[in-house]
Amino acid sequence: MKKILIASLLGSAVLGASAAQAAPATTPAAAAKAPAATTTASEPAAMIYGNDGMVTPSAYPYFIKSTLYATADVIKQLDIDGLSISWDNKTKSYTYMKDDHKVVIKADSNVAWVDGKEVKLQGSATFKRGVLRVPVGVIVKGVGEKAVWDKANKTLWIGDSIK
Repeated sequence: MKKILIASLLGSAVLGASAAQAAPATTPAAAAKAPAATTTASEPAAMIYGNDGMVTPSAYPYFIKSTLYATADVIKQLDIDGLSISWDNKTKSYTYMKDDHKVVIKADSNVAWVDGKEVKLQGSATFKRGVLRVPVGVIVKGVGEKAVWDKANKTLWIGDSIK
């Protein structure tokens, strides 16, 4: 197992993860509903490290309250063994599966389904600039992966990267 340091700007204990693929673009009206970021455009809210090192999201992650949201591509970059990710264009939702765990995140919804149970989110998975932003920690923990938030270093550690 690799040991990888993460220098990320995360807030609270909710951790982030990335998705296998970016969601397709949607209407400008849906993109306009995106929540405001809590950091400036010149710096990310957090740095995220997965099993293969630091991930590079297509856009900076941000927080809604204490939940880290990142572009859906981040989950795939975490390189979680056995994780499958699928996008359903009809329902505008991602399904993340690993072993007997299943997480469903739907665009513009403040509810996730983790192993068939409803989980209320602090914000909605929302399209912003044509890419879906998803709650990283809910997904990572929901599929049974370990995640640790290092508040002092503003770093999110996932899986093998945990020190």
